[in-house]
Amino acid sequence: MLVDIPDEIEFTIAAENLINSAWNSLIKLISEHEVLDDLGTSKETLTKYWQFAKPELTTALAMVQNAVEFYLKGKILSISPYLLISMDPRNLPKASNNSDVSFSSFRMLDAQDLIKVHNTFASTRLTEEFQHWFQEMRSLRNRIMHTVDRAISVTPNDLARSILLCHKFLTGDHLWLTTRYKYLDRSPEYGIRLDDGPPNHIYITLALHREISKIIKELTPADSIKFFNYDKKARSKPCQACQKIFEQNEYFDSKWTDEFIDTIQFNRSGFSECMICKQVNTILET
Repeated sequence: MLVDIPDEIEFTIAAENLINSAWNSLIKLISEHEVLDDLGTSKETLTKYWQFAKPELTTALAMVQNAVEFYLKGKILSISPYLLISMDPRNLPKASNNSDVSFSSFRMLDAQDLIKVHNTFASTRLTEEFQHWFQEMRSLRNRIMHTVDRAISVTPNDLARSILLCHKFLTGDHLWLTTRYKYLDRSPEYGIRLDDGPPNHIYITLALHREISKIIKELTPADSIKFFNYDKKARSKPCQACQKIFEQNEYFDSKWTDEFIDTIQFNRSGFSECMICKQVNTILET
């Protein structure tokens, strides 16, 4: 009998942990580069920084591919856990016909078969666009993990787009910040609350503003709209609701927000919501 069968949520959380770890690396590298730039570091040294960062960027990209596979496995498992198992009798665990065997002891489907199995049994098939991207990612990941290819070059923008495309394809449009908030709320850095400390959401909201400001600056205008529905050319203003959250931190310094983008944008109706806190605001013409 098959025992210890995980559920879709467990696979999804595993995928989110991987993709958020890749995002952590991206934010760290961009932040360190910004510090060097602010110190007046030479252009040559700044270029060398990204050369030295290549191993971390490529490793993070490989993590994104692993996250894609966990997302897909979760979707297949939600249909039936048996679809994830390679059912060739030669691959079954020893004595599986005489005793209970844990799900994790069975050989799982190869990554190359995940899309085919999903699209065969799922009510909604994965798009051609996703399938093409998935094959490109698999090929790149295999080159990263199994050989030394000097031609591989992963930029911060490449990594950001891969993370955001993965999330867009497999969870939906404009949901990254929600997923990121949930991850930070269970992370060792932000998830532990001291008994006499302020609520964690204060620090998480600050972190999201800091991160999105860095990433929006890295993305092209088209990608900024695609992934965050944020028009870099549109009129915008700071979110006062988020400002009130910041000020709940007794050590808050307004200088912390100097580099933050304005997260509320004008639209024709005169109403918009903050991309971080989702507070609906009225934007008055001046």
